[in-house]
Amino acid sequence: MAVPSPRLLLIGAASLAILSNLLPSGLMEYDRDAILGGQLWRLWSGQFCHWSSIHLIGNLVAATLIVIIGGRAMGDWLSLVPAVAPLLSMFIWFAAPAIAYYRGMSGLVAFLVTGAAVEGGVAGRLLGVAYVAKLGFDAAVGGGPTLLPDGIAVAWPAHLGGIVIGAAVAAGRRRRTASR
Repeated sequence: MAVPSPRLLLIGAASLAILSNLLPSGLMEYDRDAILGGQLWRLWSGQFCHWSSIHLIGNLVAATLIVIIGGRAMGDWLSLVPAVAPLLSMFIWFAAPAIAYYRGMSGLVAFLVTGAAVEGGVAGRLLGVAYVAKLGFDAAVGGGPTLLPDGIAVAWPAHLGGIVIGAAVAAGRRRRTASR
């Protein structure tokens, strides 16, 4: 089965993000207690729901630029975003239990950065190195100026989760290619 074009997949992910932001955020965000209570859709929607319109636009622009840097092979990575979203929520659940609420695609953006680092040649690798440096900065000092509203901190564990899941996908892809 052929993978849809990166542009079509990006439009699909953007549509899900827009839908998740049009519905009441209290029903869409990653909410640890609500998930524990059985509201499992939040494992997906929390990765697409945002704190503000500028937060949403910033993540969509970042994802678009990353896909451009990564090139044609990013279609495969984009096709995994719906499966990665709940995995990323589970990463947050176990690795960052202090995060009770989360909104945003930045963890998914980190996943795509890993794809661009693997698929995007020198530009992709440079992007990956810069992103990991930013992640280290965010973890050390809590992040710098962001597109988030006042009082909302950068959720760097979500970014780390995106990189970890991306690295696992890259290793699996490499292993599958080597076994052919």
